[in-house]
Amino acid sequence: MSEMPLPSKWSALLYGLMSSTSLYALEADGRRVYRGVRPGPGWEGHGLMQRILLTLRGGALQRVVFYKQRWRRKGTNETCHSRPPDDCASVWFCSLVVTLSLWGWLRSQQGVHTHDVPHEALAACPSPRTVQRWMTRAQPLGAATAHAVRHALIDISEPRSWESHLGGGRSPPADQRRWADPEAALALQSGLDLAIQSAFALTIPVSLLMAEARRRQPDPDQPWLI
Repeated sequence: MSEMPLPSKWSALLYGLMSSTSLYALEADGRRVYRGVRPGPGWEGHGLMQRILLTLRGGALQRVVFYKQRWRRKGTNETCHSRPPDDCASVWFCSLVVTLSLWGWLRSQQGVHTHDVPHEALAACPSPRTVQRWMTRAQPLGAATAHAVRHALIDISEPRSWESHLGGGRSPPADQRRWADPEAALALQSGLDLAIQSAFALTIPVSLLMAEARRRQPDPDQPWLI
């Protein structure tokens, strides 16, 4: 896969959530920790879980180690943990990398092995096979992803409408005929197009906008993005 250059202004928007927010606290011992929110009054802190993600930092794909707060229900052995908004679960890449990889392929009208990637840091990794697996998982969730993005934009853009920030409008969707489920592919592309173009128009990191969208999912236990 080759690179599809983006406008230079985009470089400031393409930072993983760890670089663009303070959601991950830097502890005195140097560990980066996501505390999250206590699940309820009957839960208590129960140590930390280590997690490794590949994320974009300083224009490069970097492997970052962080820790998630673990919780235990009092008087039981039942445990859970706080999942950061850019952790898609079961993958080694943050949600920004997943978002850009899927969006780049959807808008290219080319195959997974031949399309131009939207950022040079993604030219070699993730692999085309990995992106293909993500696409299979993402398309059935495309409508939910688009809905969450629109919901986040409505809140972020107030008192103006989110459409007013896009000026000349949104890019037309790519030809979806090559997908097994064209409607699902169109829904996913529409949501990702909206997220990325709106992030540019509002001058906020793509990772932050996607985190805000995830926070507005009707069901927090539903898989996010993929």
